[in-house]
Amino acid sequence: MTAVPNIFSSDPTVTKEIVLLLTQDGLCPRCVLRFLGAGDVGLFRATSEELAQKVKSLVDDQDDIFSPLPCPACLGILQVYLEEGFLNRVVEAVRTSDHQFKNFICSLTTPVCSLLREHAILLLLKEKFKSLYEHREVEEISSVKDVWKWRSGPLLAAALDAPFELKSKFDIILNFTYEKSDKECTFLSYHSPEVFRKRKQQRSYGDTYTRANVARVLSKMTEGYFKRNYSLPKSNETNVCLCEDIRCVHDAVFVAGRYNKYSRTLSQTPWILDGGRKSESSVEEEICGPLKKKFLFTEQRFSSSGREDVDVRMLGKGRPFVVEMADPHRVRLTPEDLAEIQQEINKSADVKVRDLQIVEKNDINKLKEGEIEKTKTYSALCWSKEPLSQEQLQKLQEVKDLVIYQKTPIRVLHRRPLATRERVVYSMSAEKVDDLHFTLNLLTQAGTYIKEFVHGDFGRTTPNIGTLTGVECDILELDVQSVELDWPPSLGDT
Repeated sequence: MTAVPNIFSSDPTVTKEIVLLLTQDGLCPRCVLRFLGAGDVGLFRATSEELAQKVKSLVDDQDDIFSPLPCPACLGILQVYLEEGFLNRVVEAVRTSDHQFKNFICSLTTPVCSLLREHAILLLLKEKFKSLYEHREVEEISSVKDVWKWRSGPLLAAALDAPFELKSKFDIILNFTYEKSDKECTFLSYHSPEVFRKRKQQRSYGDTYTRANVARVLSKMTEGYFKRNYSLPKSNETNVCLCEDIRCVHDAVFVAGRYNKYSRTLSQTPWILDGGRKSESSVEEEICGPLKKKFLFTEQRFSSSGREDVDVRMLGKGRPFVVEMADPHRVRLTPEDLAEIQQEINKSADVKVRDLQIVEKNDINKLKEGEIEKTKTYSALCWSKEPLSQEQLQKLQEVKDLVIYQKTPIRVLHRRPLATRERVVYSMSAEKVDDLHFTLNLLTQAGTYIKEFVHGDFGRTTPNIGTLTGVECDILELDVQSVELDWPPSLGDT
C-alpha cells in the first residue's frame, strides 16, 4: 500500500474503508484525497491517472472503484476542467484578451450548492468514522479552488510564459455555474426564511443564495434537519457544472499630475444635462483621451483636489489630479511614454498638464487628505456699484484670518445639502483698475466659495466684500492661482 502524506488516518484499514465509502458515492480521485485530509501541493499536481493509481493503492489496487461520471463533490471541476482541452481554452482566452502582464492569478467562482455537498460528505464521514472526523470542519478539507490551482497553475504558467502567483495585478476569472444549484438550496429558505426572504424580494441584492448566507445557515442547522432534507446527489451525466465565462482583468493603474485650464467655457468633467452635452469637451476628456490611446483601459475615474467652475481658469502650477484607469490592456509604459502622452495632451489650447506619472493606489489618499486644511490663492476681477476709495481698498488689505459663514450657495443647492459652512479668509489685497473695477487677491481655506464672498449671495455669505467696504460688489472673472498641495512629486516640468 502506497502511503499518502499527512492524511487524517494513520490506520491503513480505516483509510481503505474511507476510500471505498467515498468512491461508492462517485467521488473522483482528487476529492477522495481531499476528504482523506491530504493537503500536499505536490501530490495534487500529479495527473488524474497518477492520482487514481495512488488512491487505488490505498485499497490494494482494486479495479474500477471510480465512476466515469462527473464527481458529485466537485461537479467535475477537478476532472474535466483540469484536462488539456479546457486549459487550452483558458490560454486562448488570455491571449485573445490581449493584456500585458508580468504574472497572473486565477479566481474561481464555484456553484453555491457545492457547500451543501461538502457538508453532506463530511456529516457522512462523521457518522461512519466518528472518532476521526467528529471535530473536523470543512475548512480542514483542501478546497476545490485550491486543488484546481495547484494542478493548473504550473501548466498555465508554462503555456503563458509567466509565473502563477498568490497575488498578482492580472486575474484570470473563471465562473463555474450549475443550473440546479438554487434548486438544491431551496430547503434552506424553509429553515431560515429571514435570511433569504429579503434578498429574494429585493433583486438589487443579487443572488438569493450566496456563499456567505448559505454557510451561515449551515453553521446553525442541526445535523438531523440537514439529513432529513438533503442527500448528496448521485453521479450522473448532468451532474457537472459549466464554465462558459472566462474573463481577464488587470487591476486599475493610476496616473497623477497637475493640470492648468485656460478656458472660461470648459467644465472639469463632462457636462451633460437632460441627456444633452452643455460643452463640447472637458478637462477630464482632454486628459483621458490620450491616456486611453496608450493604456487601452475600459473605464476611467477622474479625481482632483477640488474643482473650479466652468468660467474659472486654473493657473499657476496647476491643480493636482489622478485618473484611475480600470482594466488597462497596456501597462508596460515607461517615463518616456508618459512624457509623450503629456506632450499629446498639451497640444490642447485649453488644458495643459505637468508631472504626469504612475502612482500607487495608496498614494491617491494624499489627494483628499487635508481637503479643508490646505489653502488656495485666487485672483478676481470685481465690480463695485460706486467707486472705492484707497482707504476702502487698504481696509481690505488689513483684514487677516477673517472667519466667514456661508450657507450653501443658491447656484449649487440642487447638488449640495443645505448647510452653513465656516471658512477662513487668511489674507487679501485689492488693486484699483478703474473707478468701478478692482482686482482682488485672496488666500483662503480650501472649500471657500469665492464668488459668494464677493457678492454676498443675497446675504447668505457674511461678512462679504460688500459688507466690508459698504458698497455693493460683484465678481466678473475669477482665476485660481495656486492649490497648496505638494502632490504628486514634481518631475521638473516647465
